[in-house]
Parts: sequence; structure tokens; C-alpha cells
Amino acid sequence: MRKSLLTLLLTIFCFGSFAQSMLSMAAAKRPDTDFKTEREADKQWKAGNYLEAEQLYRKAYANSGYIYHLHPLAKNKFEINDVKGANAVYDMIINKTIENSKGQPKTYVSPVNQYYFEKIDKNFKKGSPEVALATTLDFVESMGTKIGETEKGYYQMIYTSACEAAFALDDEAALVKLNEKAAQVEKGEYGEFFSYVYLQLVRKDFDKALKKVEDVMESGGGFLLSKTVAKSLLPVVYASMGENEKALEAIDRSKSSIMIGDGYYQYLYGVIALNQKKYPEAIEYFSNALKGYKVLYARTEPAGKYKHYTKRAEAYMALGDLVQARKDFESALVYNPSYEPALNGIARLEGRMINERKTDKTPPVIAITEPSVSRGLKVIASANDIMIRGKATDAAGLKSVSLNGQVIYSKGEGDFWGSISLVNGSNKVTVLATDMAGNTAEHTFEIEKNDTVQADIVPVQQKEGKNYAVLIASQNYDDSAIPSLENPIPDAVKLKMILKNSYNFSEENVLTLFNPERADFRKKFLQLTEILEPEDNLIIFYAGHGIWVDKEKKGYWLLTDAKRNDVNTWLPNKEVLEMIANVPSRHTLLITDACFSGSVFKTRSIGADASPAIREMSEKISRVAITSGNDTEVPDQSVFMKYLVKALNENKDKYLTAQKMFITQIIEAVMAESKTEPRYGTLELAGHVGGDFIFTKK
Repeated sequence: MRKSLLTLLLTIFCFGSFAQSMLSMAAAKRPDTDFKTEREADKQWKAGNYLEAEQLYRKAYANSGYIYHLHPLAKNKFEINDVKGANAVYDMIINKTIENSKGQPKTYVSPVNQYYFEKIDKNFKKGSPEVALATTLDFVESMGTKIGETEKGYYQMIYTSACEAAFALDDEAALVKLNEKAAQVEKGEYGEFFSYVYLQLVRKDFDKALKKVEDVMESGGGFLLSKTVAKSLLPVVYASMGENEKALEAIDRSKSSIMIGDGYYQYLYGVIALNQKKYPEAIEYFSNALKGYKVLYARTEPAGKYKHYTKRAEAYMALGDLVQARKDFESALVYNPSYEPALNGIARLEGRMINERKTDKTPPVIAITEPSVSRGLKVIASANDIMIRGKATDAAGLKSVSLNGQVIYSKGEGDFWGSISLVNGSNKVTVLATDMAGNTAEHTFEIEKNDTVQADIVPVQQKEGKNYAVLIASQNYDDSAIPSLENPIPDAVKLKMILKNSYNFSEENVLTLFNPERADFRKKFLQLTEILEPEDNLIIFYAGHGIWVDKEKKGYWLLTDAKRNDVNTWLPNKEVLEMIANVPSRHTLLITDACFSGSVFKTRSIGADASPAIREMSEKISRVAITSGNDTEVPDQSVFMKYLVKALNENKDKYLTAQKMFITQIIEAVMAESKTEPRYGTLELAGHVGGDFIFTKK
């Protein structure tokens, strides 16, 4: 939900001092030869030679037997967001350190605790809250019963984060364990208080939770700033009780006392608004909460997102927007497939949607958003074609939309877009929208094409769009029947550096997903749908194994949890395209460097003869792709990536279209140096209308 700012500040100071002292002690014991090997590994890592660096880190460990030589590798993997790989290295370090310390007395200050602390902290900040909570439970099981003054701040952070995560995940067993351990620890009053309150909230014993908080607010709890900490928990208790006005007052008092912003309380505000039946406000609050919030310049992802989606679905359902409600219930199940409120919500929706379709006589409501109509229902344009975009709102869902008799791209929730050609003079445009019950609405307006008159319409673009990228690399596979690769992650990092340093991509908008499982992939795309706005642009890069099933005529990506002999564990291209279609960006470019990557195209690929103007390209919605090969295998040492990186690095143009880059810099060079045939094409099934993705130099 949110963390105490005071606790976080204390943590940074205390843990920083503690970690530095531990590292200094370890460095003093290192043999000089192995220390040089580790330093060379550091150098190779900074140069982007990750495979060579990892081999050197492991060599230093193998030669010396000292596990701390792997410590930089674990931290580095987290820095590039290889969460799965980082956790595996931390587990190895922790288990080996525990093994080496057998027979020694348990104390709180020990090397193993440092590694526990880091793994927990990094997972809460940028990894998996579930892994962080599980690691915390392992740690408290092994920790001693005394806490030194230096470690107290980190102990408090562990308990704050773990209790909040367990509460968000409804994990009563975790809270029981945390509470029991805190009660055994000398000076563990902080953890005992936090875990007790959240435990009672999970058990819905609100009176006990409230009494505990009020007692500490009045008399103190035996730990630093206990009354202030209790005050920060009071809004959570009141909101859980349904005491909406009291919760709002408690939030105001809490914010004024510890200087924290509204970002911490978006979920609570949403719960309160839902309780008060202020459904549009609730939807906005839950949407903000899903985006996460910043803590000391670092974005924090909330735990228990399935609750956020489920609550927002309830608000949509109350407003009669059954399509959006269903999408949110399904999103909740991506995070927690067995979450009963979401499963029950979908079951209720199915019955309600069937009944409403039987009796529904109300057609969709059509609203045109592009072009912007400035003179009644008639607008003037000078181009040869124009994009039409809008929304056909219908509670039971949209079935289809046509422009002048031609079916165009549309989504069930109502968004649609397409393009029509214009002739000189008056052009009548008729939009027909049909809902799932068969009701049809019609909307008609005119566009007058006049080459000599300045256009009265322009594409609606309220604000300048941002550029985003999500870089996906599958390198180390769980199934030994699928060979691991060496270059996907280094290739993705190279692309990240180019986009960040040479093009208009900010650091925080270049997201990485390394060694993902299928669930990780789906969660990342849900995150994108919450973050991106309709005017934003998106690059999706995938490097890893791909496979083509000729009998089914289907292509798949193999993420790291794929099983070679189980097609049900593969990610179908169709699902990738559906996810791309759901991201609300104006321009999306998919770049894939995988075997059989050309199978992503189900429509046409484009040759060298097309050369539309930059401005027209930027105005239309585009969904295009560049792939490293057609329906063939490609090598791990990618020639395609070599020339993609070269093209972006050597580009001198302010504006470079993906199509021009492919034609002038990639296709001939790759085919001359390898047996693969890269492709450029449009993704019609994901909503391509026209135009192209445009790289803009800084």
C-alpha cells in the first residue's frame, strides 16, 4: 500500500553504513588473484560483455571458494532487471553462507543477513513482492533474537514492507509468522505492532486493530516515532472498516505529520470512493494506484494488483460498463488466477451480459474524436485520405464498426479507427456501429477535399506524446531441452543505451523484462496499458527462441518457463498481437530477433517502393514490425542486431522511419552476410491504419 517515509530514510542511512562495513570486512580477506579476476569482471560488465563478466565472477568464486565473489553479479543482474537471474545468484550466496556458518552462534549481524537484506529490498523495489515476502519469512526464521542499533532501521523496513505486502496479498499465515517472530526479538516492538495490526485487518477483526492503533497513538509503542507510525496506519484501519469520513480525516492528519503525498493513498482513496458509490472517482483512483508511485525518485510497484483490478472492475460494473469490468476481472486473474472475488465477478458478468443481450434494444453511442469537427458536421481537408477515429460506447460490448461499408478495426470496449480515401469535393462519411445484441447506430458527416484551401481539421493530439520501449530478452531457459542463449540480454541493453542516449527516450520510459516467464510478460503488458496515453509511441523488442508449428500454421515465442514438448507453455503470436492491440499507443513498432519471427505477419509485408511523407505517417495509427528472419532459424550471434544497432548509431537524420531504416540499412546488409531474410510489415490484426514508427534524434 505505502511505506513510512521516515522509515525509508532511516533505512537508507543505517543499511548503507551496515552494508559498507560488511563489504570492507569481506574485501580485506580476499586473495589478490581472485580480487583481480573480480575487478576484471566488473570492467567487462560495465562494457556490456555480460557473458564474459559472469564467467569471471564465477571463476573467482570457483578458485577461491569465497561466495562473496558472486555478490557483484547478483547486484548487477538486478540493475539490468534480470530479476530471475539475480534471485538465483542471491539464493546460491545465501545458502552457501548458511552452510558455511553452521555451528556458529546465531547473531543478527552476519554476512548472510546482508545478502538477505539486499534480496528483500531489491525485490520489493523492482522485483517480485511475492519473492520478497517469502525471503523475509525465511530470514526471520533464521535470525537471532537481538537487534543492534545499526541494523534497527533495516529491521523496521523489512517489517513495514513485508507486513504491507502480506496484507495486500491476504496472507494471514505470513503475518502470523512475522508477528510471532517479532514478539521473540529484543527491541522488536515495531515489527510486533505492524504485524499485529495488519493481521487483525486480514482477519477482519477491526475492533482489535483500531484499539491497538489508538493505544499506541495515545501512550506510545516503545519504539522511535511510534505515535506518528500509528497515525499513518489509522487511515488503513478506518478504510477497511468502511468508516469513510474518518478515513479521509485520518489521511489528512497523517500527510501533515510525516509529509507524504497523495500517491501513497490512491488505493485507499479508491476504496473510500467505492464505498461512497462515487464510481468515476473510484476508477480514477484505482487507475492511479495501478501506475505505482515514486519513493525517493524510485518508482514502487504496488503488491496485490489483483485487488486493484477487482475493485476497479466493481466500479465499472456499478456504472453498467460490463466490457471494461470483464477486462479488469481478467487482468486480476493474471496476477492471481485463483482470486475468488475476480472469478465470482466474471461469473456474475457472464449471466448479466447474456440477459442484457436478450433484452437490449439500445444501439451504441458514437463519438468521433479524429478528425476534430470544427464547423458543425462538415470539415475541410486537403489530403488524399484521412484517418477516422472514435468510440462507440455500449454496455454489452461492441461487435463491429464500418466506414462507408468497409469493416474497420474496433475493440469490444468501443474504440475504433480506420482510414478512407477522399475525392475532390464533398465526401460523405457514414459510420455504422453494431453491438453484441445486434443493435446498430449510424453517424454521418461530410469532409470536403479542397487542395487550395487550408485544412480546417487536424488530427487530435492534445499533448506531445512520450516515447516508451519494453525490451524483452529470453536467455536462460528452465528446460534443459531448450538451449540457453548468450546474446539476448546484451543485445537488449545495447538497444536501450542507443534509445536513451541518441533518441527521445527517457531512462524511466525504457522498461526491461529479462528472462521472463509467460506471467511476467502478461503483467508487463498490463502495466503498459495503464501507463501509456493515446498520443504515446512504443517500441517492443523481443530476443529469444521462437518456434513454428507447420501443422497448425502458428508461430510462438518461447519464454524462459517454456517446456520443449508442451505447446501449452509457449506464447502464441496471436496473443502477442492481441496484447499489442490493447496498448493505447499511437505508433507501435515490434522488433523481433528470434527463429521463425516472420510468422508474426498474418497480412502483408512492405517492399521498397513505399515512401510516405513524415507528417502523414505521424498522424495515423501504426502497428508495424521488423523481424530478423522470415520462417527460418536465426543464429544466436545475430547479424540482424549488428545492423539494427549500426543503423541507429550512424543515423544522421532528425527523423528516421522504421521502413526507411529497414530498406536502406538492414535488409541487404543482413542478407549479404547471412542466410536469413529480415522482414518489415504491418500488423493489421493489431490495428494498423497507415504511417510508420518514427525515430526522433535528440
